[in-house]
Amino acid sequence: MADLNRDDRGQIILIAAFALAVTFVALALIVNSAIFTENLASRGETAGSDDALAMRAMVETNAGYALDDANRYNYSTDSVRDEAITFAVNNTSMQTEQQQAMTGTLVNVSYRPGDPGANVDGRRIAQNSSTGDDFTSTSGSANYVVAEDVTRSGIAGENATRAFVINASEIDGSNNATSFEIEVRDDSLAASGNTNTWQMHIWNPTGDVVRVVVVKNDGGSVTREACEVTKKHSFVRIDVTGGTVAAEPCDALGITSSGENMHFAAGAPDGPIEDYKIRFKNATAMHGNYSMVVRGSSLLNTNVDEGALGITPGDPYWTDAYYEITVEYSYDTPNLRYVTDIRVAPGEPDA
Repeated sequence: MADLNRDDRGQIILIAAFALAVTFVALALIVNSAIFTENLASRGETAGSDDALAMRAMVETNAGYALDDANRYNYSTDSVRDEAITFAVNNTSMQTEQQQAMTGTLVNVSYRPGDPGANVDGRRIAQNSSTGDDFTSTSGSANYVVAEDVTRSGIAGENATRAFVINASEIDGSNNATSFEIEVRDDSLAASGNTNTWQMHIWNPTGDVVRVVVVKNDGGSVTREACEVTKKHSFVRIDVTGGTVAAEPCDALGITSSGENMHFAAGAPDGPIEDYKIRFKNATAMHGNYSMVVRGSSLLNTNVDEGALGITPGDPYWTDAYYEITVEYSYDTPNLRYVTDIRVAPGEPDA
């Protein structure tokens, strides 16, 4: 080993100390960058962060449109559905980047169907009548299970049914006893029990008035909430998971003024990852059409036809679908870099 004098050794120590300092600064920058990326949603003081979050919301909305269209029109196989979503997401990415390029902002959105967690399987259930058919099963039953083994993810705030919309052309029931009912219950519960259930009743008490009553039985604690809306057209649109009736907010389908969660399936089942089933009761009292997307449903029953082709008009049917997808979003400016995954599940209420 070379014999180093005191000055040489001092210089080496200084160089080593400087290298360590640079390393620590770099590590601090990396950590701070990661923390900033994770917490951008709660910070608005950084230049451009509001724009990044606004663009994020726009991307999520457009990706939701892509998902819904693929589920409805490109349902034959997963690969066909993936191709349709990828094309639409890439188109969104190109348009947003072109719009932002003049401001020095780079925006990129990508959907990678082969990545773990990029999509979650589900089923789309629909009845597409345009002639006012009722909501009975394929065999004409008025009381039946529409979907079973609907599986919650177990993640707080996530449901397992989304985009459940009814377009009612006629409502025959005139009171609670004769109303059309949607019931959600734990898969393990007998049909006669009401504990851990969510029940929605819809009827027409008079004239053009539509009344909605929801009863939630959460472990024996019962909450009842109602709303009434006067329909403005020949039909009324009831967004069951979106919480509106004729485009007006309905407390019976959302968060009440007292903070009670009445969203679809709230309180049923009693566990965050328990399976539940969806039942229709007195389905002859409701006419029009409906559709919904459910997560992980096996639909092992003959009440709903398999496939959309060759079915009897007015009969309910199901097709394979994605309940949710994940897209990667990045937003870059000279002063800001924001990269995150966006979970896309349009029309999903709180759990």
